[in-house]
Amino acid sequence: MKTHLIAVMGVSFLCAPAVQAAEITGGSVGLSYSAFADDTDFSRLSIEGSLEVGFDRNVSLQFDLGHDRFGETDVDGTTYGLHGIYHLDEMTSLGAFYTNERTEGDDFDIFGVEAGHESGRTEFEGYLAGVDYDGGSSTLFGLSGRYALDNGLGLGASYDKFDDDFGDISTLAVRLDRDVSASTNLHLEIGSAKVSAGGFSDSEMFVGLGGTIAFGADRGATFERRGVLKLIPGL
Repeated sequence: MKTHLIAVMGVSFLCAPAVQAAEITGGSVGLSYSAFADDTDFSRLSIEGSLEVGFDRNVSLQFDLGHDRFGETDVDGTTYGLHGIYHLDEMTSLGAFYTNERTEGDDFDIFGVEAGHESGRTEFEGYLAGVDYDGGSSTLFGLSGRYALDNGLGLGASYDKFDDDFGDISTLAVRLDRDVSASTNLHLEIGSAKVSAGGFSDSEMFVGLGGTIAFGADRGATFERRGVLKLIPGL
């Protein structure tokens, strides 16, 4: 953790001359719940927030904070995230991120790159990351997209995968959302979670719902929170 602290302090030092020009450009607060269809005791309740600070029209930093509570196991997890973002233009953004996730038994350090693009009614987002933890290292990646329909509705899909030497976890979901006000969006999703390990493979359906309040830029903060905990629908 000392290395990570030094790195963050280094970023702060390099950005110091631009602090006077920094301003909050967007952010969001969200609450969501998901559970497996066959047994809703295996669930996840999440609250998360993001804040983006812009230094000029191209460069910004995004800070994430999240907390996940899993129903059957009573496991709690906390997420801290930092994104360094470069906006190529009003439609395309590139980023590098670091996320630290802590649960009662594990500590994940996640380093990755990401990209997002908007064009008309369509938006896409993708990321690729390496995950370091006490048991070894693994890969985390995902893709998501959304198409804006009429009357404030949106239809989206996402795929995320945690790939480890011992096995992998993946989720595929479709989401319907609606803007109920200028700043508030509600969503409902259904998906499938798959676990493969030691020659064993199984998948289960899950459902989720939630809401987000955004401020500043139209989409709030530029990127989603990254992490392993967010990928798991329930424990």
